[in-house]
Amino acid sequence: MHDGVSEFDVIRRICDGRSDLDPRVLIGPGDDLAMIKASPPEGSMDMDDRLLLGVDQLVDGLHVDLDEVSLEEAGRKAVCRSLSDIAAMAGRPVATLVSALVPAKWNDEQAMVLFNAMRSAASEHHAPLVGGDLAVHKDTTGRLVCSVTVVGTPSRTGAVSRFNAQAGDGLYVTGELGGAWRSRHHLEFSPRLAESAMLLAILGDRLHAMIDISDGLGRDASHMVEKSNLQVVIEGSSIPCREGFEVEHAVGDGEDYELLFAASGDVPMALGNCPVTRIGEFKERETASDCHVLLDWKDKIVDVSRAGWEHDSS
Repeated sequence: MHDGVSEFDVIRRICDGRSDLDPRVLIGPGDDLAMIKASPPEGSMDMDDRLLLGVDQLVDGLHVDLDEVSLEEAGRKAVCRSLSDIAAMAGRPVATLVSALVPAKWNDEQAMVLFNAMRSAASEHHAPLVGGDLAVHKDTTGRLVCSVTVVGTPSRTGAVSRFNAQAGDGLYVTGELGGAWRSRHHLEFSPRLAESAMLLAILGDRLHAMIDISDGLGRDASHMVEKSNLQVVIEGSSIPCREGFEVEHAVGDGEDYELLFAASGDVPMALGNCPVTRIGEFKERETASDCHVLLDWKDKIVDVSRAGWEHDSS
């Protein structure tokens, strides 16, 4: 019986147990972005020689619905969701590349509207669009697929990984969560590049781990502890919910593209106009079978480790 593909299980199998990576790979598969040393293998480990690299897709019918949103909105989201991964590692964008597989029924003008929206979004965030590829479906039912690759540089102190939280760290989030799809936030958000840079400048080595919330608060908090013996306890009453939405939406909806981070000591409650909220704490797991993420809400403790969005595998 064919059960379909589980996105997260396949990614975990790809990323687990890799011991054959080239020594120039400083951060390999599994984090928000890879980090490589760009010089030849025998070259020096110059701090200015490191690059952040990442790729993400935007698929009509999964990440947008072109029956309901404009090509301008789709193009902008395609670029911004990839740039959000650079924010998650407190990096600086450098360049963007895009490949697109467009519907057979499109004309040149539609393709240019999409391209111009992507070029504008990339330029807005100082990551100029420098190349890519274009193909056209032969199947008349084929839908738009965009693949956006981003190039960035880490800070002088290095990239902030999602995996280095410590017991006793607070769990913090920027902005508000929940209902991103229904409120159109998923089309209108801006990647938290400036906010992540401010966090790193203020907290320094007290900023232990960070991820952007794309799959949902429950799932993404779980990603932060999946390689450790930690668990996260989230206080439901502390979660900043978007107007009109509740805690269950904030935990499971995804597509927020806010920063979720682990830090010790004092943390600013705002970064410019962006609020920051402490919503939980990292603790040692008592046993290996303990849940990764627990939600304390309405006098109940619930496992929300897998609460979030995943491609339909049916």
